[in-house]
Amino acid sequence: MRIGTNPEKTKETKLIHKPHRIIMPFWIPNVEEDYFKNQPEVLRLCLQSLTETIDNERTNITLINNNSCPEASKVAEEFVGKGLIDKYIVRSENRGKLENILAEARAAYEDYITISDADFLFFKGWENKVAKIFCTFKRAGVVTIYPCPNLSFQHNTQWLLTSFWNWKSGSVVEQQDMNLVDQGLGHQSGNGIYKGLGVKKKYQWSEKQYYLKKGDETVCFGAVHALATMKKDIFTKLPIRKIEHLFRNGYEEEYLDYFSDKLGYYRVSTTKCYAYHLGNSIPDDKILKHELEKNDNLFNFPPYKERSLCFNRLMASFTNIIVRVARKFNMI
Repeated sequence: MRIGTNPEKTKETKLIHKPHRIIMPFWIPNVEEDYFKNQPEVLRLCLQSLTETIDNERTNITLINNNSCPEASKVAEEFVGKGLIDKYIVRSENRGKLENILAEARAAYEDYITISDADFLFFKGWENKVAKIFCTFKRAGVVTIYPCPNLSFQHNTQWLLTSFWNWKSGSVVEQQDMNLVDQGLGHQSGNGIYKGLGVKKKYQWSEKQYYLKKGDETVCFGAVHALATMKKDIFTKLPIRKIEHLFRNGYEEEYLDYFSDKLGYYRVSTTKCYAYHLGNSIPDDKILKHELEKNDNLFNFPPYKERSLCFNRLMASFTNIIVRVARKFNMI
């Protein structure tokens, strides 16, 4: 029997809704295998750099533990205990990355969702840079915080026509940033993701990139799903399908990547490297202490209107054909 009245009923306490949420699942099953033995420390570096480089007044973190080993769970619980993690989920079995991300992103109230693997080192200024990009480029829907010009046309076609008079090609990514990205992915400098032929299939992506410039802000076309900030309607309007496998190559592309283009958004990335992929190894002090230019101006995430799916889906089909033809004849 309930006695008395719950005091919360008379308080009418208002909820605070922040504009940005970061969703980060992790799975570290053991520390015995060579592949996983460094992962708890990688997770620690990731969470430490993340919590030190975000603005707590505008950002919440969802951390998802996919039935990881005690050593990894202990690291996560340290950050939870310090009050640095807004939402901590512990799964009784490994449900993979995609199911967890989609479930949490669709349920979130924040307008901007960052999805991230738990093996990135975040550099100061990344969140502010992302907010500034969304403020500057209204049609940006997905933003990655390291240069991805090699993915300029990957589910990313509408910029070709809708920003026809504005997009340019040239060298806007410095070699040191490309080297940092390649190193994190395990590639030798000059032999990594920027090696392929890009602009008009004449220049490598390391030589020229497709980009947009407005005022003092420049972005490359192209983004990845391993670490990206997205507008919320990319998740809420995404057709709901049950995830059939724990993991499969191309899974994120099949279930998630394509949809931003269907909504008419651009997939873009920063021209500087604001995150380093740790993988399963600990980097040297030079990378751990990596610094970027200081920026004291705080850019808030802007409000946005959800985009029409019907019209933009038709546009995406049309621009996809244009891109295929143009690329075939080396026109772009």
